[in-house]
Amino acid sequence: MVKQYKPCERCQKRPADGLLGRICHVCQRKIAFDGMPLEQKELEYKAVVPKRFLAAKISDLKISLQEAFVKEIEAGILLWGLPGSGKTYAMSALAKKYIAEGFIAKRVHYEMLCIRLRSTFNNKTDSTELSIIEPLLTCDKLFIEDLGVTKSVGVKETDFSLRTFLVLLDIRMEHLRPTFITTNKSIENLGISFDERIKDRLRTFEIFQMKDKSRRK
Repeated sequence: MVKQYKPCERCQKRPADGLLGRICHVCQRKIAFDGMPLEQKELEYKAVVPKRFLAAKISDLKISLQEAFVKEIEAGILLWGLPGSGKTYAMSALAKKYIAEGFIAKRVHYEMLCIRLRSTFNNKTDSTELSIIEPLLTCDKLFIEDLGVTKSVGVKETDFSLRTFLVLLDIRMEHLRPTFITTNKSIENLGISFDERIKDRLRTFEIFQMKDKSRRK
């Protein structure tokens, strides 16, 4: 029952009378998730996590990642390494954890996001840049896959790509909303592809190099 639910630290100062309206949205969603049948929980996961990685578990990861994933994350986490080294698997496991805890999580492939944003330049569409990017600015946890992977090392991103990523990072960091990024480039190479402003912001992230050989083989 809701009255037996212990509010989280975010809403302990609110009247603890058990009413959903008196606890934060995270606690509300966790209560709802806990009461869902397994089939519905899987649908919640599928809305964010790729089907291929629905079975991902934090307990399968290296200890360093397990320890990082259970801590309170401030700016975000960046996983970088060669293709197939387990970056998406790890982030999928983390996304599942956050969904089960009641957080609103979103996941985007960076290049696909840029394509969707550029499509709004067509006068025939009703979508706007803001309607596409706003949910990514306001969600509790944002997962960005394959940042900068369509450009070779040393090749500059376009001004449009730079502006898009800079807006995402700045707004989310200002509102203390963590961002989780996978890429095949080091932070130094991302600084070359984007610019020093991006590199400076990413330095506040927890950064892990995924050194495993390709699991796809």
